[in-house]
Amino acid sequence: MFMPGYYHDYLEEKYPGEFPDPKEAFRSVDGISDFPELVLLMRQIQTFQGTDIAAHLFYESKVSEAISLIIEKTKEHKGFVPSGDLTKDDLINLDAVKCYIEDHFAFDIRTEHLTKIACMGQTKLRYSFKKLYGYTITEFIQNKRIAHAEYMLVKTDFTVSQIAESVGYHHAGRFASLFRKNTGLFPEEYRQVMKSKN
Repeated sequence: MFMPGYYHDYLEEKYPGEFPDPKEAFRSVDGISDFPELVLLMRQIQTFQGTDIAAHLFYESKVSEAISLIIEKTKEHKGFVPSGDLTKDDLINLDAVKCYIEDHFAFDIRTEHLTKIACMGQTKLRYSFKKLYGYTITEFIQNKRIAHAEYMLVKTDFTVSQIAESVGYHHAGRFASLFRKNTGLFPEEYRQVMKSKN
């Protein structure tokens, strides 16, 4: 997707002296497991079905969008040094919160319970989690739910209502709305597109 000629020639010509070292930018996000914005963009690319000039314009715009996300994420990571704001114990406790959510994302997770795991107040927990992982607790939970729902839509024959329930949504309509917001497609559309590719 990112050929050297693109960022050395095109970007440098269009934005002389403004574009950071691309290798450094990509290296800074390498290994980041939680990058929901980039995940969403890749999902959109995966499910796009256009051809010819429409496809060319779509993919070109997505390359630019991906690079802008990577640059912004690089700035975030350079601008925030966890050890400067948080103690070692804070970092350990925040990791425990993250692991708890990953294991219980389909359940009703109470903030009060998370504050006990984190050993910190709600305000500090929300601020610290967002700073450390790049998004809010609610966004993290939703991302885990949608990712699991994607898997179930492709690998099982469960109805959308059953899948919604299994990932923690009691109303299929709300689930469908959030799913479309995250993937660009409604659940049934996503199932049809992905199964047609297999």
